[in-house]
Amino acid sequence: MQAGLSTKNAPSASVVLPHFAFGALAFLTASVMLLFVSEDLKNAQYFFSPHLLALTHILVLGWISMVIFGSLYQLIPVVMEVKLYSEKLAISTFALFSSGLILLSASFWSFTFSHSLWMEIGGGLVLLAIILFAINAIKSAAKTERKTIENTFIVTAVLWLLLTVILGLVIVFNFAFNFLSISHLQLLKTHAHMGLAGWFLLLVIGVASKLMPMFLIVHKLPTKLLNYSYFLINGGLVLLSLAYSFYPEKWLLALSGLLVVSGIILFLRFNQIAFGKRLRKKLDVGMKLSAMGFIMLALTILLGLVSLFRPSFLQALHLGTDVLYGITIILGFLTSLVLGQTYKTLPFIIWLKYYHSKVGKGKVPLPQELYSDKVANWHFYTYLIGMPILIVGVFIGNVITIQIAAVFIIITAVLYNYNVFKILFHKEKVQ
Repeated sequence: MQAGLSTKNAPSASVVLPHFAFGALAFLTASVMLLFVSEDLKNAQYFFSPHLLALTHILVLGWISMVIFGSLYQLIPVVMEVKLYSEKLAISTFALFSSGLILLSASFWSFTFSHSLWMEIGGGLVLLAIILFAINAIKSAAKTERKTIENTFIVTAVLWLLLTVILGLVIVFNFAFNFLSISHLQLLKTHAHMGLAGWFLLLVIGVASKLMPMFLIVHKLPTKLLNYSYFLINGGLVLLSLAYSFYPEKWLLALSGLLVVSGIILFLRFNQIAFGKRLRKKLDVGMKLSAMGFIMLALTILLGLVSLFRPSFLQALHLGTDVLYGITIILGFLTSLVLGQTYKTLPFIIWLKYYHSKVGKGKVPLPQELYSDKVANWHFYTYLIGMPILIVGVFIGNVITIQIAAVFIIITAVLYNYNVFKILFHKEKVQ
């Protein structure tokens, strides 16, 4: 994040840092919950069970989205060279989002697929938070003179997030009042793909295609691949959402899915070129985790296609391909990226807070010296061991295997939390 980026527009650290603290604790909470939902994962064909819905929302909202929000408050001003529209709005968003998420997740855990006032209140708070976040992000982006495809990806992702949460709240009220003729399962699939492909995937492409070349020291990359990727993914996602909701014919789902996959493949090709041309050959732990994320994305594509086409031999085995697909994208692709990019953003934010004005006035630590590289490498390996075991455990439907994987992921979360809070509680040191 350091090289080639101006930091004069960066917001105050107090806006950004609570998101990393909350996100780290949410990841730890979700990893412990994984031990207790092993039976659900063994038997699940879909994520449509109370415990899995609670776990999923803690992961995608409390862990991944929360850290992303904090990162975007830092990155939008830096990447787009504008000041954040409103720091007060960002603080209000955090308060609403965190409280709404806690209510929503607790309600999901004991959910009976009927009227739930606390779930409706929690969902309403989350929606209000997302509206404020969208206003802040879009008004900030509107001021930039840098009209790039990367920025377009980021703004479009925010709009998909807003649509995702609106549909999520519609689903919550539909459980109580049943005013839609579309099945809850079809609505849930639309909701999931809006969030995973519309919000997360587009955002990852927008941010990664800007920052990865800087971290790797790469020049002259084919951005046309990103232009094609943008239109393929968005076109496919619009078609997929309409198909799931109104006309779930296999040929239409297949066509829309292939459009999205084609866009992802172009993005992976862009990254392959970047890694091939990189001047910085040695990867630090942050980039190792990020690289693992893109490997998990390739596996996600494969499982997504299997889930979409549902070969007859897999149907006969009653394998939960939808659950495996969700695990590889949420706990695999997205979690790996967030783990990795934490080490590229959070230390720099703290360094900026304490040492930016002191450069040249004494010896100051480097950003990478604010955390334990040894601990970061340990949790890279525990994560590297835990994820394949989890995938195998869910694939064969074995509770013990899933619980063994959960232990490795808990260790990963504990070590990650150690480093995050070591960075957050850093005391200024100038020699």
